[in-house]
Amino acid sequence: MNEELDLLREQARKIEKSGALGRSRSYARLLEFLIDSSQAGRVPKELEIAMGVFGKGADFDPSQDSMVRVYAHNLRQKLEHFYATDGRAESRRLTLARGEYRVSLSAPSTATNGEAAVAPVSPATSQAPVPLAVTTPIDATSHTPSASAPPAGSDTAREVASSRVLLGRRLAAAFALLAIGALVGFFAAGARQPAPSSAQVVAASPIWAGVLADDMPILVVIGDYYIFGEVDKRDGDIKRLIRDFTVNSNKDLDELVMYHPDMLGRYMDLDLTYLPRGSALALLNVLRVLYTTSKPVRVVSMSELSIADLKSNHVVYIGYLSALDKLEDFVFASSSLTIGSTYDELRNIESGETYTSEAGMPETHRSYRDYGFISTFPGPNGNQFVIIAGTRDPGMVEAAHVLSDPVLVRSLESARPDKSTSGPPAFEMLYEVAGTARTNLDAMLVHSAKLDYGQIWGGNFLHAEAVEP
Repeated sequence: MNEELDLLREQARKIEKSGALGRSRSYARLLEFLIDSSQAGRVPKELEIAMGVFGKGADFDPSQDSMVRVYAHNLRQKLEHFYATDGRAESRRLTLARGEYRVSLSAPSTATNGEAAVAPVSPATSQAPVPLAVTTPIDATSHTPSASAPPAGSDTAREVASSRVLLGRRLAAAFALLAIGALVGFFAAGARQPAPSSAQVVAASPIWAGVLADDMPILVVIGDYYIFGEVDKRDGDIKRLIRDFTVNSNKDLDELVMYHPDMLGRYMDLDLTYLPRGSALALLNVLRVLYTTSKPVRVVSMSELSIADLKSNHVVYIGYLSALDKLEDFVFASSSLTIGSTYDELRNIESGETYTSEAGMPETHRSYRDYGFISTFPGPNGNQFVIIAGTRDPGMVEAAHVLSDPVLVRSLESARPDKSTSGPPAFEMLYEVAGTARTNLDAMLVHSAKLDYGQIWGGNFLHAEAVEP
């Protein structure tokens, strides 16, 4: 018995050290409590766990609050993910039984409750394009549900439904991975042959030459959106998906709960993000240019971006303005533009003029106006940043088109506001895009300005490094 307990604690230390439990101590405390209970030879009740781990009072009612069940479910998923990744070589595995709060050791080949093992999708590439219903930012002091969940079914029905949702999510992620992987793989394998003359012409332009002419690797960052679930306390089911611009990763969600304990059990990490569908077309156009050289090119999602990568790579961002996340402060530090009342609006700080997207309400035969944003500036370590963004899909796709078409690149170069200055490119441009029926018909330059990159990196980057987890 003592030997098994020692092994349980050893596994718990490895799991916590790997970071698999996240930054919040809640899951570590729960795991430690369950191991202590195992040492005492008993299986704790929900009320004991609520009081011993989460500081609830004796009046806590598990039938009205599913917090303990939600945390146990999440802990079980985190354990399974650890043993499918960092801990896959472990000969004994710590498992949390289904249906009771009991931990034990099992051999790797032992499936839990007869379930077949499913290979996980790597977090760095698991983004699936998912239709979104979302919306309001979280109020840290109060939160009123917008809809109630349907009556709970039997435990078996919920378990089957949960399994189907998980399987569907993994299949969606797998298909997204195959699509992006095929796109990148195509260029990596075949497009490094002599490139089409148009791509070579674009690659030789001043805006791209600084990115392609040296030996520094290129990091392409795709703007994605982190989605988490709101839990129905009556039955533990997910009743809606939430996108909040202040919560952009599972680490952000852990911190939100850490600083607002009243939210414990209210929200759940679903390991889910989504990409705007125009991202693939924009990425395709940009990769044609980047793969004219043999330099290494790595593609990551914004939710997986490390601040440390911003110093050791040329950085090319592709996505919505609203998905800039870690890059937003740098992009607008020296800009003449600022985000308006929503991310569908940009405002000129000097003139007060506003540029508002009309592409957020897509109708098949509706005309629209959108905005494509291009910005480039030197980084903190001799690297270069290229921002290819839009308020919505049409603007983002047009910005990528402008930077990958020889005629449009020449037009951009002739209109550059920093032409009279020496040094690497440092400017921003905004294009108004008109279209109908999801087809861009015309684009017009409506704003351009030089950037002072001394303002961009004046102390901000050092602060960003200091807070990087």
